[in-house]
Amino acid sequence: MTTWPGWTQDDTLVLPLDDSPPTAPLEIDGRVFAPKQELHVTVVAHALGRELRDVLGDRLEAGTRPAFEALDWSYRRTEQRRVIRRPGVGDDGKPGTLASVIELVEMPALGFYHRWLGELLGRQLTMPPAHITLYTHGKASGIGIPTERCLRAWSRREAALPG
Repeated sequence: MTTWPGWTQDDTLVLPLDDSPPTAPLEIDGRVFAPKQELHVTVVAHALGRELRDVLGDRLEAGTRPAFEALDWSYRRTEQRRVIRRPGVGDDGKPGTLASVIELVEMPALGFYHRWLGELLGRQLTMPPAHITLYTHGKASGIGIPTERCLRAWSRREAALPG
């Protein structure tokens, strides 16, 4: 059983992974990417988390935790890594190009959980792509990939990693 990670102050639900993060920066296409300090899969991003908090109020954890704990959150890393780029505001507060190197993962529980949350909200939710952010450029927290459509639009190329 996976331990309930709890909701963050930003209304996100992230599943920490035991996998070791990269240790050294990576240069791709003239950009230096910083390794993430910890690896996780975002189960619920901010916008959906905020909507759930608005609907459930102080019952947010009680309303979402049992379904999370009923699922098997095991995953398989696919070794499919991509460079993702999109415009946005970086950590320096300036607009520019944000980028990440991600690895896609197979995590069936993510789809089940989102379908369950959709039933709770009375609508079908758009499924986010299950992935781990390995490296970032411009924004240390990553850039957020809310849908498969965004993943396709922002993908620039496959990323081969050293080692």
